[in-house]
Amino acid sequence: MFKQMLQKILLFTVFITSSTSFAEEVTTSIIEFSPNVGYVSFDSERNLNDAVFGGMGLGMNFSRKFSALLNYSRLDSELSGIPGPSNIDIQKYHIDGMYFFNAEGRWRPYVVFGFGQIDFDNDNGKDSDETNVNSGVGLYYRLTPKWSLRADMRDFYSLDESYHDQTYMMTLGYRLGKGESGK
Repeated sequence: MFKQMLQKILLFTVFITSSTSFAEEVTTSIIEFSPNVGYVSFDSERNLNDAVFGGMGLGMNFSRKFSALLNYSRLDSELSGIPGPSNIDIQKYHIDGMYFFNAEGRWRPYVVFGFGQIDFDNDNGKDSDETNVNSGVGLYYRLTPKWSLRADMRDFYSLDESYHDQTYMMTLGYRLGKGESGK
């Protein structure tokens, strides 16, 4: 199922990027590294304590309106109200597509949709992996042609367990080369 969904996302990405007119020359300036920090509020049915996370993204800016990003994040949590070993190491991987409004401005609201996986490594040996989809809204601010800030909130829905987890994330983006051309 994971492979089928990934194939659909890749086909969708190819479709969007092929129909988008490239305002920029194709150079290393379209590549972005983006460290991030955030907070996850787990679905109450999970019995997990909410936690702070850190991560890193690698993305491509296809135009001022559309970008795609591979994200990895890691966090530690604990089972709430459970006796015995309760530490859980959590890793999240997802690919996201972002569509920006007001593409010529420094401030750019955006919507984000993604697909990925979350892995739980439990001290008590009950490890699990879940496939999830996410969607959210955010605000982008262009600091310089190379540097930007993004803040967003998202809902991650587990396709395997039907849980809804919310994240709040702040991202610092750095574009290679000359960065974004124009204003």
